[in-house]
Amino acid sequence: MRKAEEYYENTQMLPPCNNVKYFINLKNKPAKAVELGCGAGRDTVFLIKSGWEVLAIDKENTEGIIKNKLTDEEQKKFKFQMQAFEKLELPQNNLVEANYSLSFCNKTNFNKMWKTIADSIELQGYFVGNFFGVNDEWTKTQPDMTFLNKKQVQELFVNFEIIEFKEVEKDGTTALGANKHWHIFWVIAKKI
Repeated sequence: MRKAEEYYENTQMLPPCNNVKYFINLKNKPAKAVELGCGAGRDTVFLIKSGWEVLAIDKENTEGIIKNKLTDEEQKKFKFQMQAFEKLELPQNNLVEANYSLSFCNKTNFNKMWKTIADSIELQGYFVGNFFGVNDEWTKTQPDMTFLNKKQVQELFVNFEIIEFKEVEKDGTTALGANKHWHIFWVIAKKI
């Protein structure tokens, strides 16, 4: 639990992820969103302040951290659930946002989780998020995580129009300050 607390402490003041800012700039009418692996809520808070109603889901209870960043009025657009990805249940929505989270789903349950996600998104709704690639350093230390190649990521979006797709491979640091080689696929896609 100590590492989780340190992670939330280190990430709670970060700005929203660039793909979420890009999505908001597309000027979609705010509706119902789900953030998977919301952590300390940087993207949830940004979406709410942009007019979206957000169901934030995390395996840890970070509800209080997120609520503290919202006005009383904004809190009316916020719901929180503690839920593991392996047993994911989602309401119908217009946006699923998931950054740095889905790959933590155990690989034996990943396809079931992805079907739940894809089925929950309404037609003309969006997915905004990322997936860890097969060259990511954690493939050596986290064997239960899900790592995908480019073709596998693209196949997830067979019923979507890809708006933005970027593959990034670089050396950097984790939120806990450790050096790491990152391999990430960033995706914004619209369900058709």
